[in-house]
Amino acid sequence: MVRRALHAGWLAASVLLGSAAAPSSARGEERAMSVPSEESERDLAVRDFEEGRKAHVAGRLEEAELLYLRAWGRMRSYDIAANLGQVQLLLKRPASAAKHLAYSLRTAPPLLEPERVDRMRAMLAEAKRQVVTVRVRVANVPDAEVFVDGERVPAEEVKREFYVDPGQHTLAIRRTGYDERVMPLLAAPGAREEITTELNPKAETGAANGAAIGNAATKAHVAGARVEEPRSWVPVIALGAASAVGLGVAVGFTVTSNGASADVEAQRAAILDARAACIDAPAAYAGACEELHDTASRADAFGNAARVAYAASGLLAVAAVTYAAWPRDRGAATRVVLVPRLHASGAEIAVVGTW
Repeated sequence: MVRRALHAGWLAASVLLGSAAAPSSARGEERAMSVPSEESERDLAVRDFEEGRKAHVAGRLEEAELLYLRAWGRMRSYDIAANLGQVQLLLKRPASAAKHLAYSLRTAPPLLEPERVDRMRAMLAEAKRQVVTVRVRVANVPDAEVFVDGERVPAEEVKREFYVDPGQHTLAIRRTGYDERVMPLLAAPGAREEITTELNPKAETGAANGAAIGNAATKAHVAGARVEEPRSWVPVIALGAASAVGLGVAVGFTVTSNGASADVEAQRAAILDARAACIDAPAAYAGACEELHDTASRADAFGNAARVAYAASGLLAVAAVTYAAWPRDRGAATRVVLVPRLHASGAEIAVVGTW
């Protein structure tokens, strides 16, 4: 009776969903534990969740996260995952929040109210905007293990997708009997990385095979063979950012040039209304004509500068796309040099690059 009353009270008040979503043994994925009974483990999860909800409502987020994690460790269910993901999002732990919110949406009951589902989807979308979403597919080894910075990614997440905090990481793919594949992962907020690769079977051991491998390695070294390395996306990001800056500068110059051109028209109209001209201008209009000339020169200068900036922005964007798609010569360093030139008749820019 006490347990039933606790469960009913829980259903009356929820933090995330608007009414509690108590862990349900029908939905939850309970872990095998060395406890007296399955029922007692579920009771402990219910109690931890209830205490976590109270701490959540009171604003004690660190305490709420700890209690939700304890409940999650005892029994996995969509409601525990949803409230845990919400707290972790508030605590600025978006990668972990995204993992739990994604689980909650995958396992939510079909009859759950649409507004609750929409709320969970909105929070998952917010978490994904702060992390990089990664999908890894090993074509020839479906059960390969994936590690990020030495920490194993659960197989359930590898089959779908997993989430990594922004920054530089090291991704490793391992499987017994195959060579490990290691690659850098530059995680940008909101990005999505699709990685498709294969693992090479390990060479057979033995004296004869060892000698053959040693000879092959020596020949490859003499021939200048290079180990394939994953493409670095840093130049693409840098070129794209420079292109965006160039576009912003170009727009600024265009606005300034248009303003100066409008001033030219206004000054010219004023001189014409006075029935004067700047060719053999009377002394009374010499100052106005000089100001008109200066304004026109300024409009031309800003217009030329805007054209150079537009050209630079476009070429930087082209360079970024070219680098991303161009077959690499791994012996050459990546370098892009822009040489702008501004003159009286217009503007031009030269781009020299090697990849």
